[in-house]
Amino acid sequence: MKCIPAILFAIPFSIISCTPDGAKKTTQKTEPLCWKDIRVGELPPEGAYGGIDSLVKKWNLCYERIETGCEVTDSITRLQRKYDRSNGIYFKSLEKKLGKNWKQQFDKELQVADRINWIKINKQIDRLN
Repeated sequence: MKCIPAILFAIPFSIISCTPDGAKKTTQKTEPLCWKDIRVGELPPEGAYGGIDSLVKKWNLCYERIETGCEVTDSITRLQRKYDRSNGIYFKSLEKKLGKNWKQQFDKELQVADRINWIKINKQIDRLN
């Protein structure tokens, strides 16, 4: 398995800035339990979440991405702990539905999808330069 050089990941992130404040949410679907994925820091280039978004849809998972920006506050830290507990419950329910190793399989598929997605993003960036 080949690794993409670290510089390819640094270029897109050096171009993008942090969200000014507040959290932006992207929701795939709503149900009582849902995977809440908090993203702290600079926003990635457009299309960077394509891999996870397509897999969440393929696996029919409830997924909510929350982008908090660059500043880590006490309220964001508390929210992260709350979501970690909630995610644990949701992931346990998915084990019953999808099997004990569902997350490992999902993560393998995500690595492949992300690799393909980042190659596309880097080609787009190269065309701009």
